[in-house]
Amino acid sequence: MTTITSSGPETQTPAGYIELLRGNRAFRQVWLGQVVSQLGDWFDTIAVYTLVLKLTGSGRALGLVLVARFLPSVVVGPLAGVLADRFSRRAIMIWSDLLRALVVLGFLFVRRPEHLWLLYALTVLQLALSAFFEPARAAAVPSVVSERELLPANALSSVTWSAMLTIGAAIGGEMTGRFGTDAAFVLDSATYLA
Repeated sequence: MTTITSSGPETQTPAGYIELLRGNRAFRQVWLGQVVSQLGDWFDTIAVYTLVLKLTGSGRALGLVLVARFLPSVVVGPLAGVLADRFSRRAIMIWSDLLRALVVLGFLFVRRPEHLWLLYALTVLQLALSAFFEPARAAAVPSVVSERELLPANALSSVTWSAMLTIGAAIGGEMTGRFGTDAAFVLDSATYLA
């Protein structure tokens, strides 16, 4: 039987999540930006779906909203990744959130079925801006954490996306049900400004 021993440096134990969030201010800021931004991404989902169904009652119209939500990442995603490598990631994240805050307020002008074109255009624009935020955020993570913190930082970022999908849609649905779509859009805009 052959025994293999390591002659290289010992590997470090990855940092814990609490340790990472408490001890690394730069990562904590990037992560909190992700939390608020992705909460905003998913917050208005239910409100948009509710508005489309209320105005049209059409599954086809709702299907077009889904296309409008997923198409921008396919089209804009490759360009967004290149820009995140060439320009200030911080500036890209801030500008994408500020612009999304304005875009979401545009949903307040969708009042009748003939305004659906505006809803589709705003949805495409909102998700195109999200496509710029995500690569910038993901590219920023390795530059603000140590090698020991990288694995938990990436894991926390991945879990955050799923958690914000669930929490954002749930809060957005509750807000839409209680106060209407307009209130949901205004609050969504505020999450981007936060």
